[in-house]
Amino acid sequence: MNGFKKDPYYLLKSFGVNIVLFSFLILLLLSFKPLVEVNFSVLSLLLIPLGLILGLVSATAFHNASHGNIKPRYLNRLIGELTASLSLEDLRCFRVGHMLHHIHTDDPLLDPHPPQGLKFFEFIVSSRRKTISCIENLYYKHHGKTVSSMKNVKFQIFFFHIAAVLKLVFWFYLFGPASFLLFFIPSYLAYFFGFAHLNYISHQEDRGDGTIYNHNDNLFFKGMNIVTSGGYFHKNHHACPGLYNPSKLTR
Repeated sequence: MNGFKKDPYYLLKSFGVNIVLFSFLILLLLSFKPLVEVNFSVLSLLLIPLGLILGLVSATAFHNASHGNIKPRYLNRLIGELTASLSLEDLRCFRVGHMLHHIHTDDPLLDPHPPQGLKFFEFIVSSRRKTISCIENLYYKHHGKTVSSMKNVKFQIFFFHIAAVLKLVFWFYLFGPASFLLFFIPSYLAYFFGFAHLNYISHQEDRGDGTIYNHNDNLFFKGMNIVTSGGYFHKNHHACPGLYNPSKLTR
């Protein structure tokens, strides 16, 4: 967060590095692999559950890397960037948005994704738009709202999406069409909807105020807590963000 507040190009630099890196990796792959290579068998269907599990484990690692919870600490950047690429996200950008969520939990204006009585799919659509808006407002707060800074924000949004597309293309060429469809796509969907569901179900209104919940009361939540290292112990996570597995909180 300090880097974002001090450097107006903090996110732009990260997006630019990702664009250059993944452009290079795509060109490298194209030099050594056929453009399209289809390898499919009935056994390939086993990739679907593996992809779903990877997506949830990857989301857990990505989230914890953004908090610096992985030991030794130098692994947070390495694992964070890898899992960010799998989720088509940016580590720096996610950190800024996620810290806003922790600082302004359930605030209807400042939290990037308060449920506010929304239905699940309304929450998903709202969260993306609201996250961009909250980060944009924080940027203007620290760097001023000028012609130059507004242009910078537009470039940030554009570069973020270009980087995401390049990451998608890289994984497509790396896995090939069959594995991309049966492994990467389920992995991404598990990450995306798993993260959304966790935040949606764990933040609900109670007598008009936002309330954070732990969930471990049925087979679904118990199973998800095993795969996500206690991810649905969300109240515990907000109480102690430094724990990789918030189900371990004893106080």
